[in-house]
Amino acid sequence: MRMLKPALLLLALLGLNAMAFAVSALATEFEAKVQAAPSAEEALPVIREYLGKMSELDDLRVLQNYWMRIDKSACREHFAALHEAQPKKPEYHYLWLRVLDESVQQLRGSRQLIASAPDFYWGYRLFATSYAALMSDSEAKEADRQDLIDNQKSDLAILEKGSKRFPNDEYLNLAFFHHYNSQRKIDRAEDYLVRLLDPKAIESNFETIMEFVEENRNSRPFEILFPRMLSGAISSGDVASADSLVIYQYNYLSTLSLINDWSRMNKYFEANPNLLVMDETLPTRIEMQIGLKNYDTALNLLEGALASEVLEYQQVLDDPLYEALHGQPRWKEVLDNAGKNWEQGRNERRTAALANKVDKPAPLWELPDKDGKLVRLEDLRGKIVVLDFWATWCSPCLKTMPLLDVWTRAKASRDLEVFSINTWESPSEADKVRAFMQDKGYAMTLLFGNNELPKAYGFDGIPFICVIDQSGNIAYEHSGYSPELPELLDFWVEDLRQ
Repeated sequence: MRMLKPALLLLALLGLNAMAFAVSALATEFEAKVQAAPSAEEALPVIREYLGKMSELDDLRVLQNYWMRIDKSACREHFAALHEAQPKKPEYHYLWLRVLDESVQQLRGSRQLIASAPDFYWGYRLFATSYAALMSDSEAKEADRQDLIDNQKSDLAILEKGSKRFPNDEYLNLAFFHHYNSQRKIDRAEDYLVRLLDPKAIESNFETIMEFVEENRNSRPFEILFPRMLSGAISSGDVASADSLVIYQYNYLSTLSLINDWSRMNKYFEANPNLLVMDETLPTRIEMQIGLKNYDTALNLLEGALASEVLEYQQVLDDPLYEALHGQPRWKEVLDNAGKNWEQGRNERRTAALANKVDKPAPLWELPDKDGKLVRLEDLRGKIVVLDFWATWCSPCLKTMPLLDVWTRAKASRDLEVFSINTWESPSEADKVRAFMQDKGYAMTLLFGNNELPKAYGFDGIPFICVIDQSGNIAYEHSGYSPELPELLDFWVEDLRQ
């Protein structure tokens, strides 16, 4: 899916607030103190201090969220002990289930919790989230899938019971959606999906929404849910009202591209002629004309996009989208001209790439590789070190890694090390991360990061690339996906070898 820059900006802004929810003054005070702690070790005394002060469930949820990130084992032991001491108290049963590693454990436990406390909302909430997680997990274990099959009727009865007690709950609606989607009852699944009203619930499930849209070639869920999400962003001040129309238009075009609805896209451009004069829509217009088999028009637009540098020569060469144009009489002429311009601009691009050079000590780390062997940054002095901070849930990361893989294989040398550092994923996901890297066969060395690294290296979004020189100083940094990354790395490494 070709998401244009304003759309990416919106989703990034929304992502900053995706986990926010109302908390008490005590929880707000706790969050301020724990976030101010310079390290995980120094945050632990804050957690212990407030653990003795907090008794409300919502406050304990906030504390538990931080504790699980810092020391999940100790957090689990504490809440397991509380539940064991008072097994009939639903709040402690729920908090204990929250810290279990596997969704199937939470699902089974929440079934028991609901049976013992049928009016306790959080039991249904945990049941719905764990049920949805298992239903949507394509890599779920066979035994877990069998659990869902064996309990299909009783699980649906739990959802229906919860829906009667807590009508229009976002989490229950999402669980219903996954239930009916797994059975390919598409109309019923869509009905529950479009019931989502909370902008944050929509944002946190936006990838699932768009997968459903793409799979069923139906833009209706986007057309209903995206405006709700956009309204929430406007209300919270993350998006200016004046920008909302163009953000919606770009995302709508991306959605039509996703489902290959070129005829409707063409009509939308005709109804909104302002979009036809914007350079930002050129890639989408080219894709549409290719989809409509208007190859001459597509090639003319591509020529303009290359001349205005909306698209770059290397990007076009490597993109299979443009293969349909290769047989056009002017294809070679257009690409040859673009290639000459690209080469002529190399020195200018190199100067721009080196202009942002920094010189600051790289924070030291000692991280395990896929086999558990510790790798120390300090031991790599004398080499150029490229770090790629990433996560399996991060779409821009997954677009970056193939580029980095090809570059790493082509540029392999004794004075160069390239690491992909898994970031912001639970230790319980380690096997999935290893399997992902193994399946892809990437040349980068996998390392497992920790919660301190983002703060130490000063980034709050991924992918984040940094290049460390032979003396152990950060020389270059880059945030986000960029098709120009291989050339940037060429420039940076060439500079550091001089």
